[in-house]
Amino acid sequence: MTAYDHQQWMKYMRRHEANVFNAIFYDKEEVTEDDIEYIIADVATFFDLPKPDINSKCESFAEVLIGDKNGECELSYNLEMLRKVGINNKDAFTLCFVHEIAHQAFYTHQFMLFCSERWMQELAADLTAGLYAERHNLATGKFKYALSRQKYSITHPDGELRKEIVECGRHYLEQQFVDGEKMMWLVLQIMPSFVFTHMKELKRDWYQMLDDLEVPPQEPKHYNIDDLPDSNLIKQADLKYKQSKAQ
Repeated sequence: MTAYDHQQWMKYMRRHEANVFNAIFYDKEEVTEDDIEYIIADVATFFDLPKPDINSKCESFAEVLIGDKNGECELSYNLEMLRKVGINNKDAFTLCFVHEIAHQAFYTHQFMLFCSERWMQELAADLTAGLYAERHNLATGKFKYALSRQKYSITHPDGELRKEIVECGRHYLEQQFVDGEKMMWLVLQIMPSFVFTHMKELKRDWYQMLDDLEVPPQEPKHYNIDDLPDSNLIKQADLKYKQSKAQ
């Protein structure tokens, strides 16, 4: 009989929880550029798409650029930026690149469900990540946390809604076995109902974003963990993590 492994059990139990402690401090893995090359090739193969050219220099977290020629595509990413928001193990990196490659798959598709097609493309890519996670038994907590921290913008809907559609895809595919082509078909089937049931939130964020564009941006306030009070949970988690590393 296999011995009870408490650490593995806790890892399993928190795999879909999206919070700062699990994202930043737990279940981290060393992911190299070679690992990323393999992950991207594997995801592209699953969706029967050509492997994109890979560039490890990017000013944002990750992005995909698609050229005019058939199959011409470049995927760029910023390893350090991704790690800082909790994309720090293979499952999280995989879902990040599933999201980007989904843009390659839906590049020519027009959803026509909302006034911003860019927002629909982002939600469709997040939905694909949720479906893929369930299909391949991947943990979604870190990826959902990274999404949830992003505020709505001219190109992206609010992170909380993006986190929700990942979870929608994960639950939709429970106990189903599909290939890449069927998964793309499912995205097209699920998107209208999700958008219509969340139209109020989408419109609210969209018009708020337009209002924000007219207001001068404020400098973000940065915090030093060491300056936080000892009662702060993030400071306590950081101290516990450093102590465990020192042992």
